[in-house]
Amino acid sequence: MNSSPLTDPPEILQKAADLLQAGQHPEAAAALRRALDLAPASPAVRRAVARLSTLARTWLTLGQARLALDTLAPLAESAHADGTLLMLYGYALMAVGRKDDAEAVLRRWLAKDPGNRDATLRLAAVLSDNGKASEAETVIRSVARGREDADVAFVLGRALLEQARFDEAETQFRKVVQARPEHQIAHGNLMELVWMRTGDVHEASREIDKVLQVHADSQGLRITKARLLTSARLPREALAAIDTGLQLAPSAPTLLAAAATIALDFDGARALDYAKRLHAIAPHDRIAQVAVGNASLATGHAREALVIAERLHDSDPTDGRALAMKADALRMLGDSRYRELLDYQHLVRAEAIDVPPGWTDLDAYLAELVTDLGRAHILRAHPVGNSLREGSQIQLAPQNSSFASIRAFPQAIDGPIRRYIQAIGDGNDPMRKRNTGRYRISGIWSVRLRPTGFHVNHYHPEGWISSACYLHLPHAVERGGEGWLKFGEPAFPTHPALNPEYFVRPRPGLLALFPSYMWHGTVPFAGTPEDRRLTIAFDVVPVPLNDH
Repeated sequence: MNSSPLTDPPEILQKAADLLQAGQHPEAAAALRRALDLAPASPAVRRAVARLSTLARTWLTLGQARLALDTLAPLAESAHADGTLLMLYGYALMAVGRKDDAEAVLRRWLAKDPGNRDATLRLAAVLSDNGKASEAETVIRSVARGREDADVAFVLGRALLEQARFDEAETQFRKVVQARPEHQIAHGNLMELVWMRTGDVHEASREIDKVLQVHADSQGLRITKARLLTSARLPREALAAIDTGLQLAPSAPTLLAAAATIALDFDGARALDYAKRLHAIAPHDRIAQVAVGNASLATGHAREALVIAERLHDSDPTDGRALAMKADALRMLGDSRYRELLDYQHLVRAEAIDVPPGWTDLDAYLAELVTDLGRAHILRAHPVGNSLREGSQIQLAPQNSSFASIRAFPQAIDGPIRRYIQAIGDGNDPMRKRNTGRYRISGIWSVRLRPTGFHVNHYHPEGWISSACYLHLPHAVERGGEGWLKFGEPAFPTHPALNPEYFVRPRPGLLALFPSYMWHGTVPFAGTPEDRRLTIAFDVVPVPLNDH
């Protein structure tokens, strides 16, 4: 009598192999899950699971986190999932913004293997990124036990950084780069921390410059340095740093992508040349296609950009880069369809936040929130690669804040978000098509701008709804548009030029909500050295109806 395919591991493995060959990866993983549950000790089953884990690792490396997540999910739910599988699944969850789920998976891994040092380190890293830096520090110090190697120092440095213990964090990052000069992320953390504390480009890049003098071919560190120069409004110097790397490796995709992006600021034709070189090497890569499309807009080739944008949108309807490019191309071509994407009247809404429980009125709540945030804004310069200029930014984890006003902020914005979602309703356009009536916050931060400060035009490609909540404003906001929120102007010059089309005038307590793919920025404002413009911003993503 033949065994049923559902209960015979060899037949299940063959079915999984067939599904994998057909490109049905989640279905193959579900089949392997059955085999793993039936025969967890089988070497053949373990080898098949390992092969699929390796494939998922490759996808994660290529930035295809959603594909990796969907494939790993069935296997990770098995009680017999091993540490490698759980580690990859946790990483994929973090990559798509599901931090709480990632934390739970890594806690499960550590519970299965309490003495596993790698599991402990990775859990501490996730705790730190999930707003639980104090617990992360406790976890990492438990595994260190006086032996702070580079791995421990790096994770500890991240936890200390999240607690605003900047001297200690800087010490840990310096330990890492001394022990491992090739550690790109640690160099980036150190560079950004020194930059935000001092605003000094040369001091911030000192350690990277030392490594590049010896290892000029270090592409990652060269790109990290260029990001700093770009943030410091030195785009030509940033491009020169990348060009030096391209002299050593003319076909390096990461260098060409960086060069194409940087050149957009001041030389569209040069950006298009870099982008086409990148596209010739990697014609199916989305970064390459975006680079060509944006450079086409910069050089007046809107029809070519539209073709690229529509192809990108068809393959991923949630990609904000494609939507922004499509709107720009249609607008440059004089095609009225662009108004379906840039429908400011219906898709940009601004209303006062609610007064959370515990405060008598909005003014009382705002006063306390402004005071508490002021205690946290102690850095001088903006984060590297960020949209703001002449100001500081801090990440917020309201649920773990020691300040009641910050803990209450999600309650204050919940009503306006729900009213926005209800107001836009259902439909076939990119915003309404994703509307499930449910949401979650995917990131939240506070920005404090000084006089002459502003946000460069940008969009949030991974978001659905973006925001700006105004808490304290300079007097200049009362004059002719200074400090106002603007929409419709790209970050780079286009031909013909696309100027701002829509403005929102800030006022204390006002929350502006709008599609994440819309170009938005801030008009600079003048004032005395004491003037400040304080905001909180966040991104919202829809929660699928089947997500429990």
